[in-house]
Amino acid sequence: VCETLKCLMARSRSSSGVLNTIPVILLLTKGPKCQQYFIDFQKCIWKKGEGYKPCDWFRHHYEHICPQPWIEKWNDQLDRGVFPSKQLLKVAEQVPQGCSC
Repeated sequence: VCETLKCLMARSRSSSGVLNTIPVILLLTKGPKCQQYFIDFQKCIWKKGEGYKPCDWFRHHYEHICPQPWIEKWNDQLDRGVFPSKQLLKVAEQVPQGCSC
């Protein structure tokens, strides 16, 4: 799986050796939005609960712009409690321990 910018650029070269910049540009422009939608979805379901329909707006957006390997990695990190986000740490501090909201 190609996740790094260097790897993506290597795969983006055409047969003539010219860099096809479209995937690189998409990674650079949508990458931060992708992760923010993922974080906002997690914050929403932690605050409002999994059945709160407006949270699905965030899920829809991150599922459509984030590469699947990223989502899998982030979900794994969340499960292990090591997802690197100060935003989520602040929300986690506000949610009572053991809450299955």
